[in-house]
Amino acid sequence: MKLHRQVGNLRHNLQSYDELGFVIDGQHYHGGVLLAQDLLLHPWGPTHAGLLDREDFQPLLAAIPEVVLLGTGRRQHLDVTLLRTLRDSGLTVEAMDSAAACRTYGILLAEDRQVAAALLPISA
Repeated sequence: MKLHRQVGNLRHNLQSYDELGFVIDGQHYHGGVLLAQDLLLHPWGPTHAGLLDREDFQPLLAAIPEVVLLGTGRRQHLDVTLLRTLRDSGLTVEAMDSAAACRTYGILLAEDRQVAAALLPISA
């Protein structure tokens, strides 16, 4: 699915996504990605949302964003224990399916919010 173009300094442009990954700044990344204002980490994350743990979010702990959008693949996977652990570390995480996380990321960037996206591919 194509997404709207976002313009701004030090922001990675999440242009589209498909079953296998994401197009960011004109390049296709197969697998999971971790995006923040000045961060693009690939490969990122396990093959399934049920395998995520605190260490996967370590790169975000230095500059804690307002919110982390966690895209868990085709369906929302909610691990309450992990979300509590991340909250205790200072991260506010909203879990949703990856398509919704991609759309929400674009909206929050357009609002000039400090947002990060931890995205597993739709096929995860």
